[in-house]
Amino acid sequence: MGHHPEQRKLPLIAVHGETAANAEQRVTELLDAAGASPAEAHTLIAAIQAGAVQGAHGEVIELDTQAPPGSSDQVRQGWLRAVEAIGGRLPALPTAPSARPE
Repeated sequence: MGHHPEQRKLPLIAVHGETAANAEQRVTELLDAAGASPAEAHTLIAAIQAGAVQGAHGEVIELDTQAPPGSSDQVRQGWLRAVEAIGGRLPALPTAPSARPE
């Protein structure tokens, strides 16, 4: 049990990052074609991204109470530390909403 497999790189993060950048570019083009100003397009995309981050925070918050049933105190403590570590890596959310496009 002392064997630790080699920690793998996470290539999907790069793939998803590129996919997200391409999607953002396409949405910007569509909004531009629909007559949205660059500032409005940026604000709308930022709102979508903030919603995704907020959703991830919500998922992490739910995890802190979901250690496997019947886990020992040691496992529950490890679980909580892992959830805190993940939460600490997520971007901070602003405390007040930004201005909304009109």
